[in-house]
Amino acid sequence: MKNLLILSSFVLVFFAITGCGSSNSATPSTQEASTNQSTSSSSEEEAKKKAEEEAKQKEIDAAKKQEEAAKEKAVEEAKAKEAAEFEKYKIATYMTLFVPKLDELNGNGQGAEFPSTATEFIKSKIHLFPATGEKITETKKLVDKNVQFKHLNKNITKYTGAMFSDKGYVVSIEEVEQTEIGTVSVLHVLNDEQNSYQIVYPGELDIFEEDLVEFVGVPTLVSGFENVSGGHTNVVMLVGSYVGKSK
Repeated sequence: MKNLLILSSFVLVFFAITGCGSSNSATPSTQEASTNQSTSSSSEEEAKKKAEEEAKQKEIDAAKKQEEAAKEKAVEEAKAKEAAEFEKYKIATYMTLFVPKLDELNGNGQGAEFPSTATEFIKSKIHLFPATGEKITETKKLVDKNVQFKHLNKNITKYTGAMFSDKGYVVSIEEVEQTEIGTVSVLHVLNDEQNSYQIVYPGELDIFEEDLVEFVGVPTLVSGFENVSGGHTNVVMLVGSYVGKSK
């Protein structure tokens, strides 16, 4: 009986020990699974964060490319606009250089500065330089008929923003070829009061010396040159809009 009690106690102790051992052996697996799950969750978060950062960077890069493309487009459009404006107003630009040079050739130092009011007027009426066909009527309507040579000779700056007209005989006419605006005609015209005009016309003319002509143009400068008699001739310089034979 005593031995049975001892055996029974042994068995109970054995099971107790075995049961404890079984319980302890399950704990590492649970901990490992928990660790793996935590690691997996952390990796997913990092991957998600990386993907978000990459997407954000792509958006930034795309925005930069779009901005650069917009800037390049703006530059190209500005260049095209500038080129178009230059082409449109090249006659006005050429006259601002040619007329002072002609004044210089007349013997007046480096030549006077072309008036800005004349430049702006020519640009505003660029379709009338030169005026042909139906435009001749339009350009004649812009003439201030109250203005005469004496007004221009006294103070031309008051009249450089309007059209002026007169008629007279052609003393000389020359053509300057192959300029930036094509052929340019330069006329010296003398009216009935022996007043002289130099007209710079953008184009060719069927006009010759001693022809009686009517002209319309923008007054620019008062110049002058030595005449064949040894004296000095004052001359009003105009950019011509229209020059035609007069009856």
